[in-house]
Amino acid sequence: MPHFERVEFLLGQRLFDPSYTQEHLYFPLTAIVSWMNTLQNGSSTEVAITGREGMAGIFLLMGATQTQSNAFVQKAGSALRIRLSVVQESFDQNTDVQKIFLRFTRTVLTQLAQSTVCYRHHSLEQQLCRKLLHTLDRQDSEIILMTHELLSQALGVRREGISHAAYRLMKENIISYARGRIQVINRQALANRSCECYGVISKGFPFFINPMNGPPFTPAD
Repeated sequence: MPHFERVEFLLGQRLFDPSYTQEHLYFPLTAIVSWMNTLQNGSSTEVAITGREGMAGIFLLMGATQTQSNAFVQKAGSALRIRLSVVQESFDQNTDVQKIFLRFTRTVLTQLAQSTVCYRHHSLEQQLCRKLLHTLDRQDSEIILMTHELLSQALGVRREGISHAAYRLMKENIISYARGRIQVINRQALANRSCECYGVISKGFPFFINPMNGPPFTPAD
């Protein structure tokens, strides 16, 4: 504990970048981190998110010094920061510590793999519902502060597509939206409109329970 430092993240702040070497690991408390892969033409897609269920920077414990993805703060908030060298020593010498981090690595790989399938086979509306649900699981509020522009960047689609999908959800009184403020009115209905990928990814975190809403919802059969 003496090695941890509490830090505050701002919305949109860049935490990891392929262009420089990392020295710290981050454990989000109230912040949410979005991992984005960006192409040479500037197009981007979110490949994973990390909140209070895990750690940002697991690749550093796997022997890498740089990431292939950019990591941005999706939701402003607090986190604990610790130097990589401190964790690396415990990781190398303690099998119990290794098991914890390797277990989290498995959940991240599941998230990466399932997200790839989701982008290829499911509708934009289903992807949007999944994105909103994964965000809700990592916070205590039913209100998500995120613009259509940020959502379009995360899902790798045009802003107009996000607007149309969100409008359909608003018509059915599942969400409301105003000035970058999304309020989830009916979370179970949102889960029902999502795809199976939400349930598959959520099952990777059996130890992670939203204290406000209970266990993550899964789509109806």
